[in-house]
Amino acid sequence: MATASRTRVLIAVLLGALFLAGGCTDMGVSPPASAAGPDSTAGGGGVSFANNVLPIFDRYGCYGCHGGTNGLVVGTVADLLRGGIHGPAIVPGKADSSLIMKKTSPTPPFGDRMPLGGPYLPDSVRAVIGAWINQGAKDN
Repeated sequence: MATASRTRVLIAVLLGALFLAGGCTDMGVSPPASAAGPDSTAGGGGVSFANNVLPIFDRYGCYGCHGGTNGLVVGTVADLLRGGIHGPAIVPGKADSSLIMKKTSPTPPFGDRMPLGGPYLPDSVRAVIGAWINQGAKDN
């Protein structure tokens, strides 16, 4: 990966960690949050689902809404791959094609922007999820 790309991913992950460290506004039951940095994967140097992405779902209350709403559950990578009534929530390696990225964008292709009732995900937080998806959406 080019140095500039790695730097952008590192900045996005660090900004996401800062948001996570600010406290939890979760509206449902969820696992504990971690604000671990970008090198928190076992092999280092990537975005971790458990340490970087799952805490975002925790912080923004995704469990309260997507504990089965429209068939979607967001607690595991397998759940995200399975998706809900609108199909898989993620397409490994293709953040731009992933429904989760489209539905959290300012202009979703259908329905309301997520997370419903806000606060909406800042671009820096969406970048962490997008980086994880583009890195293959690994269950790490």
